[in-house]
Amino acid sequence: MDKLLIIMDPQHKDQTALTRGVELARATGASVEVVAFVHDYLDALPGDPEVQNRAKKALMDHRQKWLEQMLALADCNDLKISARTVWEKQIHLWVIAQCQKEKIGAVVKTGNRSETFLYTPTDWHLLRECPAPVMLVAEQKWNKARPILAAVDLSSDKTVKKALNNRIIDQAWHLAKALGTELHLVHALHTSVILADLDIIDPVAHARKREAALKPHIEHLCNTWHLAPEQVHIASGPAQKVIPSVANKIKADMIVIGTTGKTGLAARVIGNTAEKVLTHLRTDLLAIKPAE
Repeated sequence: MDKLLIIMDPQHKDQTALTRGVELARATGASVEVVAFVHDYLDALPGDPEVQNRAKKALMDHRQKWLEQMLALADCNDLKISARTVWEKQIHLWVIAQCQKEKIGAVVKTGNRSETFLYTPTDWHLLRECPAPVMLVAEQKWNKARPILAAVDLSSDKTVKKALNNRIIDQAWHLAKALGTELHLVHALHTSVILADLDIIDPVAHARKREAALKPHIEHLCNTWHLAPEQVHIASGPAQKVIPSVANKIKADMIVIGTTGKTGLAARVIGNTAEKVLTHLRTDLLAIKPAE
């Protein structure tokens, strides 16, 4: 991670994204850009552009002063850090444009864990559309969280899926090394509930057969990444339940996961695994897209 883009959130008392970003920057040697956003409707003011400009400047100055106070409390003078306030309502559009202009190692933001069908918050836009990896930081994590957990799809033979697995594991391995912790892998064996209910398949026997078929692949991963067998977790069930369950079991510090970047109605109806996992998660999540 050469550069981190940290998004401040004035609505949260504890700036968890800033704290996490500073920690990662120290561990990885990354530079940091911290951005605070502000926006307000000025239509109620007199139509004089000068009055509106003064109001806008006053709001931005106030937010910038708050930002500088937060940075002073974070005690991050040892880092290569820049900070600015931006007038923008659509935060995700500015962040996406910034990531397209600059090489950003990760966007760091406090996670928002709610969504309705008609309202898509900034988090989901960033997960689906941001070209850089997106780290959503949990406000309340498990105590003494340690390992980095990489969520991979070992059952797919698709080249794109295999390449994404490699990107996920590589990123997770570097984070684990920088933070001085272990790397764990998790793979969910998803079995059709309908087929099991119709007694077309025996879910237990089916899971055992699939796990046995994955054994050579798992051994290869263990040898490649120097993992012990107990650091690879294979469990039956949908990924959005298996991944948080394993994260809870090992008290993971962060989950690194891939996201397909679906947009529009397909993303809302089908949903990405990363988004579904977020609703059950009590730890940080780093979402990575396939290479273009």
